[in-house]
Amino acid sequence: MPNHDPVPLPHYDGADPTSVIAGIETWTASKPMRELLDEFGGEAPDGVAARLDYLDAFSARHWDFRAGRERYETDAERLDPVKERTVVEAATALGLGGVTVPPRGRYTHLLVLGGLVSSCLFRTRFAAELLAEGTAAERVTGVGGFRPLGAADARLAELAGYTGGEYEVDAMEEGLRRAFGLTGAPAVEREGDPAADPGRAWKVAAYTAGPLAVQAVAAPSSDPDRRRADTVDTCRFWADHVAELAPGDSVLVVTSALFVPFQHCDAVAHLGLPYGAAVDTVGVDTGSLPEAHFRREYTSSGYLQEIRSAIRSMRRLHEAALRASERS
Repeated sequence: MPNHDPVPLPHYDGADPTSVIAGIETWTASKPMRELLDEFGGEAPDGVAARLDYLDAFSARHWDFRAGRERYETDAERLDPVKERTVVEAATALGLGGVTVPPRGRYTHLLVLGGLVSSCLFRTRFAAELLAEGTAAERVTGVGGFRPLGAADARLAELAGYTGGEYEVDAMEEGLRRAFGLTGAPAVEREGDPAADPGRAWKVAAYTAGPLAVQAVAAPSSDPDRRRADTVDTCRFWADHVAELAPGDSVLVVTSALFVPFQHCDAVAHLGLPYGAAVDTVGVDTGSLPEAHFRREYTSSGYLQEIRSAIRSMRRLHEAALRASERS
């Protein structure tokens, strides 16, 4: 039997930002979080803002294994058996085991988040499976940046039989073509040169799959002289210039199970609260993928790293929800 009941992630239905604050309170003060802290010698204070500050600092000291590296570059760290069990049980209850069944039957938008080539391929496939199993959506969009594909991408692309792509958004477009059986050339809007000036370049490739609109999107950066577009830039570009997101819309975000809590909080902060859209998030269980070369088991150190990511995202979401509640 599980040691903990599942703890819900902060819920936003497009109307009441105080429900988000209450959800953050519930998650951060939950029994699995308290037991996890206790196992590592921590004890969070009362009050959601103070607790988030404490959890951010504590997780930086004890649960940050990346040291500035990308996720896929980080090796698993071994913990003693008691800590291993505590971490796995807490992480599963806190939502890092993923949600695979959408809470709603119909969405305005289904938004697939990008990543390595493998993520672009199996997340788009999962999105198509959700629709085939009865979830309805008006539009499906895969977002990916003008991040050049690196050595890790090349190895995964070769195993998946994918050639010809230069950027993450190309892999996302390939995933959409495979998952939704897209044929023919898309209608493409673009601006800028991603090779010469990736911070200012953008692209929208639009397909039609029967009654369903399917798109691949790469966004420009809000700081183009310093970096490529990040997740916030991509969400805002998609919401403003592609989806024209509005109150009453609903968005189902598709990612990997391990990342559901932090990416859900980011989506609520950047798509839900500013636009009045309801947001739900589901995740693919990468430990049970049919392709052995895509399969990735979750580790206790990986769980801790992404609990830290969730804490940091909830801290930002809490600030956004406070501002939204003051305006309402």
